[in-house]
Amino acid sequence: MRTLIIAPHIDDESISCGGLIVRRVSEAGKVWVLVVHGRHYGNLDPNAQDASDGRELEDFRAAADQLGVDGRPVLLLEEGEPQHHGFYRLLSHVEHFLKTFQPNEVVIPSADDLNQDHRHLNHVAKIAMRPIALGDVKRVLEFVALDGTARRPNYFVALTRSELNLKLSAINCYRRERRGLPSPRAPENVEAQARVWGAACGAEFAEAYVQTLGIE
Repeated sequence: MRTLIIAPHIDDESISCGGLIVRRVSEAGKVWVLVVHGRHYGNLDPNAQDASDGRELEDFRAAADQLGVDGRPVLLLEEGEPQHHGFYRLLSHVEHFLKTFQPNEVVIPSADDLNQDHRHLNHVAKIAMRPIALGDVKRVLEFVALDGTARRPNYFVALTRSELNLKLSAINCYRRERRGLPSPRAPENVEAQARVWGAACGAEFAEAYVQTLGIE
């Protein structure tokens, strides 16, 4: 299994599908994570540096090591204003990495997410994977949005305690993105959500996705 995670921002791969990555690696699969946008902190802290200062890239590499990610291309396009980097420019990047990695499984952000970067990337990725251009892709999964706007999930990845712990360790690598309760990013809530999804599929823990393509 060759899995490509198309992540809108650095850290989305860990918080949204860290468990899936660990599971695919344990099954002797290959996982690439394509990070599209840099994260801009100026609107939160005028003294903060952006992701391009290297700190978040260090955190991303540490998280990828925890999860066992193979390929780690990072674009760092400007976030928040999709028109700044151009629709077709983004499409060309996504098509390039689909062709280069030739995945069997692709994981993309939710079409229902409140974040416009996520919605825009979902739309671009679906164009890149239109039926005539699928190649080896047999399965497409969408993240379940943390803001609760996602459709009902129909694909679950059961996780062991050790796999969930690796996901939590990867999330904890992101120093700027750490959150406490009641944030859905808080470790306690990530574990609680994993228990809820586990109960939905008969496992102790799980991650949930919306499968939009399945060719088995």
